[in-house]
Amino acid sequence: MEETKTSIIKLQKAVEDDQKQLQQLIPGLPDEISMECLVRVPYQFHSNMKSVCHTWQHLISHPSFYQQRLKSGTSEHLVCLVQPLPPINDSTTATTTEYDDNPLDSNSGNNNKTTKNEDKQEQQQPIHSPPQYALSIYNATHNIWQRTSPTEGSGIPMFCQCLALPSSGKLLLLGGWDPTTLEPVPHVFIMDFIGTTGATCNWRRGASMSVPRSFFACAVIGSSKVCVAGGHDSLKNALRSAEIYDVETDQWKMLPDMIEERDECQGLTWEGDSKFWVVSGYGTESQGQFRSDAEFYDLYSGCWSKVDGVWPFSSASPRGTTTAVCVNRDKHQSLWFLGGDRQQQQQSREVVKVSDTIRLEIVDSIPLPNCITGTTPCVTTFDYVGQEGGNHKNKHRLFVMSGGGGRGSSTLACGDCDGEGAFISDGYSNDGTIKWNHIHTPVEFSGFPYSASSLII
Repeated sequence: MEETKTSIIKLQKAVEDDQKQLQQLIPGLPDEISMECLVRVPYQFHSNMKSVCHTWQHLISHPSFYQQRLKSGTSEHLVCLVQPLPPINDSTTATTTEYDDNPLDSNSGNNNKTTKNEDKQEQQQPIHSPPQYALSIYNATHNIWQRTSPTEGSGIPMFCQCLALPSSGKLLLLGGWDPTTLEPVPHVFIMDFIGTTGATCNWRRGASMSVPRSFFACAVIGSSKVCVAGGHDSLKNALRSAEIYDVETDQWKMLPDMIEERDECQGLTWEGDSKFWVVSGYGTESQGQFRSDAEFYDLYSGCWSKVDGVWPFSSASPRGTTTAVCVNRDKHQSLWFLGGDRQQQQQSREVVKVSDTIRLEIVDSIPLPNCITGTTPCVTTFDYVGQEGGNHKNKHRLFVMSGGGGRGSSTLACGDCDGEGAFISDGYSNDGTIKWNHIHTPVEFSGFPYSASSLII
């Protein structure tokens, strides 16, 4: 009897030990050490990790896991681009990367993965058909290119706006043209890089905008709200209307109209600020003549205000060529943009005083790599977070890209770049000019990006 009782006690203890191990992130290791291991796993393997157990799936689907990656200096930087698919009979396009629900899934390969010739019909477009677009994602940390689309076998709206919500790991595609009818659409597609319950990232349709529009201004304000304004309707009339979208509640709300009509305008916001800026653009009766002013909507006051002398290039669109940078010194805000005649670009700064407490610092130009010619490049920025000797190092980095050949792209003239036009800034030289690192870009990802955004995972 005593032996049986002892055996039962031992069995109960063994079961308790097993339960404790099952509750641990990695059996046999303290959770603190386990977390240090898990946050170092590259993002491309996270879908595999979610399949290991429910505990890992819950952990890796929670924003706190990615906040821990940020603190430990193991985050990865993703640049998202709206690009045209290469023509089907483009002689320079020998291979292509397949669509995938998770663009950085380890099972989907890397920048070297290609498909068979018989699969090209699905991934490329006939030369005489309307251009088809898809979302390209460049992992700047691991130098991986991938492509994805909300629905398998079909593209995304032409000229749609790509907008990242860094705090929630979501990416939005808004508006643009229907690729068949070439009419503006109100569509919203949302891709969640983090909060998925399955093994892969999911696309979902968001609530449609109240007004179908294209070539409009948009920007993220706060942690989960998106403002859009301007653009044009199906009759090519420039719009003054504006609206705001709450990603969490999936609801749109109309805002007061802007003071001016603004087509092909650029939207900007700064972290911690309540203002949504709409830069330049033109009216219905003055197409192609870009305004020099801007206006901003203050969420607290509910009013639009106009500021003169912000955009210096009357013949150049600010769309895609402009990016906002938070500057900590004196709480100033910087607006960096590329545009205008390259012959006129100078290293100069202009300061626009908005109020006694707010100042908008304009950097008139950014010195580009000499090999970028033709179409004005697309630019986006991200805060580079590195770790050196346990200390975090933050700095702003620019991603600049121009099309590398084919329809709708510009020409690059540089023997060192092999006709590819993607670069990331890397600090400044002794003479004060920006240093650029060239990015190897597979030919199927070399089309001109019409919209770009970035986030840290």
